[in-house]
Amino acid sequence: MVTVKAMSSDELFQNWLTNADIKTLEKFFKKKKVDFKREHVSAVETVQEVSKFIVIYFEKNIKEALAGKQKQTMESANVKDLEKIRFYDFGNKQVNLESWKGEKEVPMFNTINNVKCSKCGGAGGIKCKNCGGSGTVKCGTCDSTGKISCRTCKGSKTVEYKLEILDADGKKYSGSKKAPCPDCHGQGAHTCSDCSGLQKIRCKSCDSSGQISCEECKGTGVLFEYAVAPVPFIMSKKDAEVYYSKDVEKFIDKQSVEDLLNAKDIQGIIVINSDDLKEDKLKPELNFWTKESSKNCDEAKKDYKDYVKKGIVKSGTKIMVLPALQLECKAVNGKEFQIFGIGVSGSFVVLDSKFN
Repeated sequence: MVTVKAMSSDELFQNWLTNADIKTLEKFFKKKKVDFKREHVSAVETVQEVSKFIVIYFEKNIKEALAGKQKQTMESANVKDLEKIRFYDFGNKQVNLESWKGEKEVPMFNTINNVKCSKCGGAGGIKCKNCGGSGTVKCGTCDSTGKISCRTCKGSKTVEYKLEILDADGKKYSGSKKAPCPDCHGQGAHTCSDCSGLQKIRCKSCDSSGQISCEECKGTGVLFEYAVAPVPFIMSKKDAEVYYSKDVEKFIDKQSVEDLLNAKDIQGIIVINSDDLKEDKLKPELNFWTKESSKNCDEAKKDYKDYVKKGIVKSGTKIMVLPALQLECKAVNGKEFQIFGIGVSGSFVVLDSKFN
C-alpha cells in the first residue's frame, strides 16, 4: 500500500466552483444590486462543516460470470426419485445473481413431461428371467413328471403279504400273496402334491405374473423428463461495486458514484487481499478512521469473497480504497446543499446534492 495525499476542502470547493453551472450559482449566491461573478463565491462564507469518509470500489462482471456456463440439459427420473428433486418456477420474474444462493442451472417445474420408459417399453415390467415370462417353472419335487413314486410299493404297484400256513399235521410254514398296493391303488405313484400333477409350479421370482417390476420406472411404465435450465438472472448493467457511509447515501446514489469512478482513472489505496480491508492496514495510509469506515470494510470484504465464489469478481481483482470529503454548505439565499469529493489531491471526482 502507498500513502495517499488527501484533497483539501479548499481544493474540492474550488474544483466544484469552477465547474458549477453559472446560472445556478447566480441563483444561489447573487447579492442585490451587485453584478454576479463566479469569484464572488468563497469557501470561507459557504462551507459550514467538513467531514471525512471512505469509498471502497472494485470491478465486477456478471455477464462474464455467466458466460459459457449456463446450458440447458434434459434429465429424467422415476416417480419415487421425482419427489426428492427441488423444482423451480420463476414465472416472468428475474433473479439477482448477487443474492442468489443456489446453482446457476436448476430443474424447472414447467418443463416436466411424461415419457415412456425405454427399458420396459412402457409395460412397467420386464420378462422374468427365471420363468421366461410363462409364470411357471418346472416342479423340482417330481422332476416335472407330475408323479411321485409310492413309498409303500416303491413304484412296483403291488405289495406282497406274508401268510402263515398249517398243514394236515399241524406244521407251520410261510407263504405269500401279492395284491395291488392299497396306498397308490396299484398305480405305483402318487400325484405330486406340490404341482398337483401339472409338472410345473408358480414362479416365485415374479409371483407367477411372468414379469419383474422395472427398476428404471418402478413399475409405472413412465419416466418424468424435465429440463435443468439456467436461472433467469438479471443481466445487471453495473460493472462495479461501491461502499460508503449510509449518511452519504442519502445525498448521492451509488450508480452516480460508479459512473464517475468508471469514467475517470482515480488514484487511491490499492488492496489485493480483501482481508486487508481493516483499520490497522488502512488508517496509516488515510490518516483518519471512523466507525462507518469499519462497517464499510466489513460489508465490502464479505461481498467481495462471495462474488469471487460466484465468479462475479475474479480472484485477485484490485480493491480501491479512496478518501472522501463532504462539505456542508449554505448559500447566500439561505439554501443548504452538499459537495462531495472522492479521491486524492489532484485526482478526484466531484458531486453535489440539492444544488439545483
